[in-house]
Amino acid sequence: VFGRVESRDTALARARIGGTIVSLNIEEGSAVKSGDVVATVVDDKLALQLEAVDARLLALDAELQNAITELNRAKKLLTSGVVPRSRVDTLQTQVDVLNNQLTAAKAERAVLVQQTAEGAVLAPAPGRVLAVPVTRGSVVMPGETIARIAGGGYFLRLALPERHAAQIVEGDAVLVGPRGIGGSDSFTADARKGKLVKVYPEINS
Repeated sequence: VFGRVESRDTALARARIGGTIVSLNIEEGSAVKSGDVVATVVDDKLALQLEAVDARLLALDAELQNAITELNRAKKLLTSGVVPRSRVDTLQTQVDVLNNQLTAAKAERAVLVQQTAEGAVLAPAPGRVLAVPVTRGSVVMPGETIARIAGGGYFLRLALPERHAAQIVEGDAVLVGPRGIGGSDSFTADARKGKLVKVYPEINS
């Protein structure tokens, strides 16, 4: 019977964010290692959002410094009885609010930086690239396949008629030879020994 060489495992390298593919580092047949950057996806909106957050951070920091200066001045005047205690409390609350807003803005910036870093599409496993269904400049969505990678070694898949099912058992020895083998002498010289490692039904119409 004829067999077909297939990879034992197939892993998909997927885009983690939506955007435009600005670099594609692999092609069909390329060998990759786990964690290799196979492509880079860029979302221009993330860069704009990051700029907006940076501007807000600068504004909040300036407001905070002014509020701290006012608070320190009010504390000095409080000791001499020039300003009431309520004024100091109000300024302290303002400083606390600005501190919290600054912390929230920094956390928002960290999220945007992480999303930008996730534009790197990584190979999930070592192997060889079977297919690259996208091109440089393509627009992709989160979760879209960038590359299909074969890994885990290779095996020979045999497709047998159903009537032979009763005669084949896992562990049976088989001889594997090249395509177009001639007589028995040629088969014996060129064949390699193997064994059936899995038997399962698959119906193809």
